[in-house]
Amino acid sequence: MRVLAVSDVVNPNLYSAQVKDMAGNVDVIISCGDLPVYYLDFLASSLLKPLYFVCGNHDHYEEQEEYCTEPLKFENFVLKTRAQKMDVCFGGTDLDERIEKVGHLLIGGLEGSVVYNWGEHQYTENQMRRKILKMMPAMYLNSLFSGRYLDVLITHAPPFGIHDKKDIAHRGFKALLNFIKRYHPKYLLHGHTHIYDISEKRIFEYEGTKVVNCYDFVILDIKV
Repeated sequence: MRVLAVSDVVNPNLYSAQVKDMAGNVDVIISCGDLPVYYLDFLASSLLKPLYFVCGNHDHYEEQEEYCTEPLKFENFVLKTRAQKMDVCFGGTDLDERIEKVGHLLIGGLEGSVVYNWGEHQYTENQMRRKILKMMPAMYLNSLFSGRYLDVLITHAPPFGIHDKKDIAHRGFKALLNFIKRYHPKYLLHGHTHIYDISEKRIFEYEGTKVVNCYDFVILDIKV
């Protein structure tokens, strides 16, 4: 399955008439967070592919607010309520604490970053562990019927020590390291940590899991 994974920044080439030339052959779109709805809506409607997402620490939900239609004006952008966002805003599916079968792939998600100012979509290590516990019944059913817990985990923050930074706002979760060790997904796709050096590696393999920093965008061919 070919996946377009996006995160953190609006790519002006994807947000243009070139989008089909760049990503017209993908099967699914995944957002790892911190992206405005107008961009996700454009990708989904232009490519006519299903969209799955988790929220980043800069995604906000304010009731009865309208979204900004000006491109690249993310600082003025607000999402609608959680209850509305899937149906009204851009037709995406929120994967936080959920697992969906997408084609032949089992894909789950965990939103947010490490807590640094107690804002929305920020979690302590214990809170993240509790979020993982909520996914366990579905994963054990997957293991029973499919022989595997999960193929792809979508997160906003990276695992601790992999693609993360030293400042607390961009530190990774130790709970995600434990998740990898216990459930062995083929891929963990995340955002949150920006890439400014083109020589920086996007993919790091840990305990058999490919951890991919999806900052900006990546296109991946994922096989089980």
